[in-house]
Amino acid sequence: MGEKLKYSVIFGIVEINSPYLWQKQEGWGVRPVVEKLGIKPGDRSIAVKRALTDFGAEESFGQAAKRFQEHYGWTIERGAIRREVEAIASEAESYVEKCLLALETKYKNLVPPKKRTGWNRVLVELDGCQIRTGILLSGNSLELTPLRHLKKRFRKIDWREVRVGLARPVDKKDSRTFVARMAQYPELLPQLHSAAVDQGLSIYTLVFGVAEVVNGLKEATDNQIHQFSVYS
Repeated sequence: MGEKLKYSVIFGIVEINSPYLWQKQEGWGVRPVVEKLGIKPGDRSIAVKRALTDFGAEESFGQAAKRFQEHYGWTIERGAIRREVEAIASEAESYVEKCLLALETKYKNLVPPKKRTGWNRVLVELDGCQIRTGILLSGNSLELTPLRHLKKRFRKIDWREVRVGLARPVDKKDSRTFVARMAQYPELLPQLHSAAVDQGLSIYTLVFGVAEVVNGLKEATDNQIHQFSVYS
């Protein structure tokens, strides 16, 4: 029968037989469930990962665990939701950065038109806020947690800036490319430039910006986007 793997699907945790098949004549073996189906011990289905990510992104991980149980009838620990959300967020960030880098390569290799076309005007917008964040740090206390009996930690609270930008052709409201980062404006501007490239930016494009009145923002944007005019 082989070993049994625990695998989470939307209806709960199931056990799957994972036999090891040995090719005696050729001297090699394979575990089809792991190597062919891609099911690893303790893994979750795409549907479960999507539910955990959606719930965990919308509210606290503790509330997400309660919400998941209400929807699907079985429990999952809040720390597992946190790890799942962080893993998906990291993958999403890498994917977006890869796409933006490809756009910048496209812009550098772009052969501009011989004259300006009438539609080649791009609108960019920037806005932002601060959100409350926290990280767990080890403390000096010898007190242990009641459930796992681990050394108790304390939460360090901080407020961090979140900036969101978009780019679109002036006359096409439904065609938009968004960028966002937990960072200050100068760190977001290169991505905003890539978003504008995605919406048709070239060296002949007129760029109009809507943004807050922030010291140095227009100068920093001018360095990233040529022929830029800002309106606050």
